[in-house]
Amino acid sequence: MGRLKFRGFEMCNNHMWKWETVSRTLDFMEKFHMNALIFHQFDLLDQVILPEKYFNEEEMWAYWPIRYCSIGTNGHYIRKVIREARERGIRFYFEVKEIWYPEALLDKYPGLRKENGHICPTDPFWFTFLEDKIQELVLRFPEMAGVIVSPATRESKVTISANQCSCDRCRQTKQEDWYYQYLKAVYTPLKEAGKEMIVRDFAYSAGAQSAVLEAAEKCGDDIVMALKNVPHDFWPTFPDNPAIPWYQDREMWIEYDAWGQYCGVGIFPCGLVEDMQRRFANCAKYGCSGMWVRTDWELLDESSCMNTFSCLNLIAAAMLAYDSHCSEQEIYRAWTEYGLMSPLQEESRQRFPVKPQAEDAAERLQRFMNASWSVLEKTLYVRGHVFNYSSRFQHAYQSIYNVMNVYHQKIQWDPDSAKDIEPTESNLKIIFEEKCQALREVGKLGALLDIDTLGVQDELAHDLKEILDLYQYYVEGFWHMAKVYFGMGKVADHREEKDLEQVIRANEELADFCSRLQERLRNTAYPFYVYWTMDVQELHCLHQDIENMIQKYKSR
Repeated sequence: MGRLKFRGFEMCNNHMWKWETVSRTLDFMEKFHMNALIFHQFDLLDQVILPEKYFNEEEMWAYWPIRYCSIGTNGHYIRKVIREARERGIRFYFEVKEIWYPEALLDKYPGLRKENGHICPTDPFWFTFLEDKIQELVLRFPEMAGVIVSPATRESKVTISANQCSCDRCRQTKQEDWYYQYLKAVYTPLKEAGKEMIVRDFAYSAGAQSAVLEAAEKCGDDIVMALKNVPHDFWPTFPDNPAIPWYQDREMWIEYDAWGQYCGVGIFPCGLVEDMQRRFANCAKYGCSGMWVRTDWELLDESSCMNTFSCLNLIAAAMLAYDSHCSEQEIYRAWTEYGLMSPLQEESRQRFPVKPQAEDAAERLQRFMNASWSVLEKTLYVRGHVFNYSSRFQHAYQSIYNVMNVYHQKIQWDPDSAKDIEPTESNLKIIFEEKCQALREVGKLGALLDIDTLGVQDELAHDLKEILDLYQYYVEGFWHMAKVYFGMGKVADHREEKDLEQVIRANEELADFCSRLQERLRNTAYPFYVYWTMDVQELHCLHQDIENMIQKYKSR
């Protein structure tokens, strides 16, 4: 692989709008040879352009003056970011989940909302509107490098992927045809301006993934294909993205999540260096020429790679993209030299990284981070299947089922794995042992790190001890979730009295754990995302949901 020509740093949450954070990011990128800065926000284009073809100055002042002023201020901020980045040899990209629109558009064009109350995504208006937005974007920001789009996601306001309109045109429109019209609307003005267009394969189904990639291939041979390292989303237990070998004849970039939406959201240490080395090597086989890493999440502010131990994964991605032959030991030494940040200090506090002084700090951290990922894998996944909602506890039996079998299903990409989570006696034995092993392993992490001799400041040492203590509660919470969920699944399938009795005991243990966790968190002052991730109320709700299911079975 050698050196990738595109080496990107993606910012998603609100800290992209804070210059101090962006300035620090540019310093980091320059230090680690990253050359592309990506701002990713659902409605990013609507934050910087009107577009003027649809909203003139007079009506903006008359009806929407706040938005009109914010468009101007936001635009000047983005131009500063682009200018400062270019001075360091870093290109700037907009990443969006279009089609998006300001609510005022429906006031001007009420016919866009159909009789059933839904927006019709196949209305030709949307493709004209999207093309006009991109034309104005290019005009307002001529120094931008390009635009990254995700046509197949369900996360935009107007999309064929989550269409609720039932008009004749929608029923007759094929997904791939809609994607082609969408991509053409974006591609045409970008092509004319000499800007890059990058199409992400982010999709919730294999069919949608194939449809959007085929549409991109048809739309233009200079469109860059952006593929996640695994299909659908960033789950390290999933197989390699099967689409990667399809596009060896064109520009292909790979996405990777360094922060860890499904790996502890930065609170709990997760070393993914070995996984990155393997994934990057797989991509190299098929001619990948670029990569970028997500460093935070748009739905959770105040946490990023820059204030958590996930900085290790960011450094690993940057170093591997610049020199694929660098070793794991070199990566850990670089991280140790850069310095550690506490996940219990909000990102906006802008602390300086702390360099551990112990001579064997890099080696110790390497053992610790690898062991911590082993714990998280057994905690947040069940035999490789997703058992968490963005690393959070879950609140209901059906919610857990949906995450594993509907929303984040592994079986679509690995059909044979379906049998591994069936609630059979043999499977439950393996699943429960997996969770027990995580509990045993998490208790050994402190000895691996030996915080008191690591050579870090007292404040960081205190935070690390707090994290390791919270970690044990975190792992135990998922252990109780597994017992009640899979136990109840076995009851539903086999209807045996002894299984129901086991679930009753497991649910009582869950209730007891809720009390202990609630007491542990009482009178603490952690960042809000700790309480969001370890939300006791979620487990209280799960306990009540399982109790209701138990009573239904008892009454039969």
